[in-house]
Amino acid sequence: MNQRDTSVPLDVLFGRLAAEMRQLECDGLRLEGWITHALEERDVVTPQVSAALQNLDRLLQTLVELGLLFDVLARDIEAPPILDLHDAMRGVRLRDLTEALVGAAPTRTAERDGSGEVDLF
Repeated sequence: MNQRDTSVPLDVLFGRLAAEMRQLECDGLRLEGWITHALEERDVVTPQVSAALQNLDRLLQTLVELGLLFDVLARDIEAPPILDLHDAMRGVRLRDLTEALVGAAPTRTAERDGSGEVDLF
């Protein structure tokens, strides 16, 4: 990716960050639902598991709030500066996230792309 590919107006970057946060929230809610359903089927909800699910819920609520903040900031920026994200994106190891933030590819989800594949490490 060259530096021209990584130049992004600040308002656009904030909008992309907000979209990523919304997607993470949706993915997290789906995961939270699956976990809750699986635990209820087995009737094994312990206080530790309940606390972990509450922490997950707080994390998802934080993502929603940050996404809303970035949406408002994106709308309110007048004459947004253009940022060169080349150096900053070197630390981002997730290719899909890098491409989404610099606008090299549309935001993809397993639901939209139909793959639903999981990498097993």
